[in-house]
Amino acid sequence: MGFTPEQEAIIAAFIGENDIPGAAVAIVKDDEIVAEGGFGVADVSKEAPATEHTIWPICSITKSFTGVSAMQLVESGKLSLDEPVQTYLPGFRVKDDEASRRLTTRLLLRHNSGMGRTGHQDRTREEEVNPYPTREALVNALDSATLQSAPGQCFSYCNEGFATVGHMIETIAGVPLEEYFTRNIFEPVGMSDSSINFMDWKNGADRTYAYSRGDAGAFDSGERHGDYIVVRLNDDYQTFLSTGGIVSSVHDIALYQIASMAYDDSPLGLRAGSLDHMQSVQFPFGDTGWGYGFGYWVFWSGSTKVVGHSGGLPGISTYSMMIPSEKTGVVVFTNRGDRRASFLAEQLMNTVRGKLWRDSTDDDLPFETRYPKPSLVDLAQYEGSYEFRAGTAEVEAGDGGVVIKTPSRLDGPPLTITTTQVGPDTFMSRDQGMSIPFVRDDSGRVVRFLNGGYAYERV
Repeated sequence: MGFTPEQEAIIAAFIGENDIPGAAVAIVKDDEIVAEGGFGVADVSKEAPATEHTIWPICSITKSFTGVSAMQLVESGKLSLDEPVQTYLPGFRVKDDEASRRLTTRLLLRHNSGMGRTGHQDRTREEEVNPYPTREALVNALDSATLQSAPGQCFSYCNEGFATVGHMIETIAGVPLEEYFTRNIFEPVGMSDSSINFMDWKNGADRTYAYSRGDAGAFDSGERHGDYIVVRLNDDYQTFLSTGGIVSSVHDIALYQIASMAYDDSPLGLRAGSLDHMQSVQFPFGDTGWGYGFGYWVFWSGSTKVVGHSGGLPGISTYSMMIPSEKTGVVVFTNRGDRRASFLAEQLMNTVRGKLWRDSTDDDLPFETRYPKPSLVDLAQYEGSYEFRAGTAEVEAGDGGVVIKTPSRLDGPPLTITTTQVGPDTFMSRDQGMSIPFVRDDSGRVVRFLNGGYAYERV
């Protein structure tokens, strides 16, 4: 069937306007890949075109694979989501002993453990030698992790938590996680382009590079392809395989989407209830009905549930979006990390099934809340300067929420995040629908906010 002229024009405009060297896109409808292909180049130096089989790091799209694996173990009776993690990993603990006993697989899978980004993954990205060469070594090192909030209190994205679940899966299954993913997901689904090792991507004949403009900071490899900086990504990503270490093509992820929406007879071996459980809100974002499942963001368009997940590393941006009730999906990979592949996925979904949320991604998302609109006096308690590892963020009162001005967490320009308050101390970004909670100390003073898993500490 192929891409329509309208879809080709949308993709061309997106990569042109955002200075993206190359992208790969696939569209799924009714259990078939109806369009797939590459646009622009995967390798600027060789002018090698991107294709539907070009290999990319899929980044955090990997998290749904970890959710599938956990649910497979639940269905086989080997894992209970609400048992303490220590039942399966007796050595697991964080700095708070009581919290260590309370943490469960469910809390880790829905980014609700209170750990957030503990700093351990940042070390593996930035140091020459991985200080945690195995998942077991990482889990053992989490005894130094200080919680950002109480377990179950706030949403805070946590790669270390997903790495812990990955080690739990391989411990319960009795095989390395690499083998588990290959045997129980890649092979049944027919994902022949996919691998569990970054070196298979780096050594691949048909692979993309990761690119940046301007200052790539610690991720600058020193190599240049034309006017682009080649971004350095680690060779060894195995410790965090379950959080973002799979490499794949849009063709394979489209096959995976089909399997994930096959509620009647999925090659993933999961019953409809388990697939739906993963793809339903497990932690709500205020009272909007939007939230996070197990490896999926969960949104609504009227009465239609939309699930998806972003993936990002310096120089790479990916997105997988699905509407299970309509058996429709869009996969987008790009080789610029500071460009939102989700925006292109949304525009393409509009062409497949009609407008999802908005005519332009410059418009606000139409999530709804009954939470009373806060006054400027109400919002004043959140205003101020907050420090995190990339610099200082400023929080100001806005119309119905706060406005956050912050340096980028990766390799992009500074960001301005406009939010709406959707619950007590809970805000959502209007452009992407992400949860940003504020945390108070025992005296009731606001001491930090959480964004993308990082704790921004009040100055």
